[in-house]
Amino acid sequence: MDTGKCPRDANKMLFTLESEKLSNGVARVSLVLKCPVCNYRVVVERLEASRDKDGNILIRRFFTEPKPA
Repeated sequence: MDTGKCPRDANKMLFTLESEKLSNGVARVSLVLKCPVCNYRVVVERLEASRDKDGNILIRRFFTEPKPA
């Protein structure tokens, strides 16, 4: 997939950040490629932050695997 164009309608995709706080205490931030016309989105990277039972901050980082052509 060409990261510059939407695979659905070939419009230019934009990098956006989305953040959310989940009810279980996890904070999530996602780096997303998003088409402003059709709202097609691809999550490129996701960070999750939470605390363990001792109060230490845990940060998890997830990347999406590129789809084979």
